[in-house]
Amino acid sequence: MPIEVDAKVLDAAINGTLQAIEDGKNQVFEIAESARKEEKAMREDALVIQRQVAETIREVERLERASTMARHKLVEVSREFERYSEAEIKQAYDDAHKIQTQVLVTREREQNLRTRRDDLDRRLRNLEQTIARAEALITQLGVAFSYLSGDLLQIGNVLKNVEQRRFLGIRVIQAQEEERKRVAREIHDGPAQTMANVVLRAEICEKMLDRDVEKVRSELRELKDSVRVSLSEVRQIIFDLRPMALDDLGLVPTLRRYLADFQDKHKILTELKVFGREKRFNNPLEVAVFRSIQEALNNIWKHAKAQTATVRLELTDKQVNVHIEDDGVGFDASEATSGPEGGHFGLLGIKERIQLLDGKLEIKSSRGKGTKVILSLPITDE
Repeated sequence: MPIEVDAKVLDAAINGTLQAIEDGKNQVFEIAESARKEEKAMREDALVIQRQVAETIREVERLERASTMARHKLVEVSREFERYSEAEIKQAYDDAHKIQTQVLVTREREQNLRTRRDDLDRRLRNLEQTIARAEALITQLGVAFSYLSGDLLQIGNVLKNVEQRRFLGIRVIQAQEEERKRVAREIHDGPAQTMANVVLRAEICEKMLDRDVEKVRSELRELKDSVRVSLSEVRQIIFDLRPMALDDLGLVPTLRRYLADFQDKHKILTELKVFGREKRFNNPLEVAVFRSIQEALNNIWKHAKAQTATVRLELTDKQVNVHIEDDGVGFDASEATSGPEGGHFGLLGIKERIQLLDGKLEIKSSRGKGTKVILSLPITDE
């Protein structure tokens, strides 16, 4: 019995999903705006400290001139001891000592202010990098939005029947919603928390500056480490959404990094074997190969219970061949991409991606004997 599909309901579901992704991008934008406000406040603090440094330098110069005069007076008193009374001699010594003490204290203050100014400059540079990464993340979310919107609109033309179209649409919506939640959660639990902590600790440092300089220095060092950790977390979020190395370095270097991170994160021994001459390919092909390998490895991690995984990349003049093999529990390959009954949405996504580029996908697996995913994509000039 055929399944009736209401086009308006489907369009509403797709538009709702895209709106959710757009909302996620707006949340990142709000975080970036908060960081910009923090940067502005920090720059104002830096200007105040810079003025204090200049004033302190002038005070040091004034005190040094006074100290020079006091020392000359002391030399004169010492040389013509008989001409001065005991009170005058004592006063000359006291004046020289007092001014010298003031010079030392003011120099110490100047050094502390310089240190604080330099630390603020470093924090500003780190915050600028964090803002730049947040802006890059916004751009990447925009790219993901454009890509997913186009990808969703093509689903109806790719799937073979209405039942499979409904199944894939629901799973895509679920996957996108989970990805939006993941990105929002990682930003909230990582960079956003760190930025809030930076603001709090900066306020503490400001209050403690005149009381415990060493404690302030320790706090500033920890602040610097926190910003560095936040920057690393933002970079990882950006890489997960869209590895910029794919655009900058190409497919093979990006895969090497991704497999190394995958092995460290999931404790699955992973190896990349490359045959043929490494070179750049057109962007759609590189993205398709990378995402297919990424999805296959995610399936291995989630379902295969494997100890090892091997990715073999064969680069020829006319096509790219990829073999992804694991020693996991395996499954019935005949059900892998058959629709709702199969439950292997990741492999179904790989199949659709490869078919859009006129490629081929083959899955070899049986229960208890691991899995091999083989795909090939033709190399075109476009």
